Amino acid sequence: DHLFRGLNCTEQSAELHLRTQTLHVCSPQNSKCSDSADFTFDQDKCLQSVLEDLKQYRAMFKTYSDRNHTLEQLVLRSIDDLMQNCFSAPPTEASRPVISMEDSFEGRLKLCKVLKAFQIRVVTINRVVHHILTVAPGVNQ
Repeated sequence: DHLFRGLNCTEQSAELHLRTQTLHVCSPQNSKCSDSADFTFDQDKCLQSVLEDLKQYRAMFKTYSDRNHTLEQLVLRSIDDLMQNCFSAPPTEASRPVISMEDSFEGRLKLCKVLKAFQIRVVTINRVVHHILTVAPGVNQ
């Protein structure tokens, strides 16, 4: 892909800069990691934190510009769909792109690392949503 030409994105580390509490508020309270699936967490706080994560990543990705609109067509559209369909939240507008992917190796490297961090966060979000959908009666609201 043109976004990552000249660098091996798979060898890069993830770059997290989120200020949300998703891992804390979405983690089981009073759990000893046993075989028991009986644990609780504050579903509303957890979902609000997940939504804040999505908003932060969306805003971050909006700062990048690429001539083929790959981020817009794949990543941003997916974030928007998730925010609208699962959280009934309209996407927030961010400022105009400030980092051009065609000109900056450093910008593309940073994007690679942020995308890797987003991939990790998506796994967390997927697990949270799956738990809420499958074990909803045991969740504190």
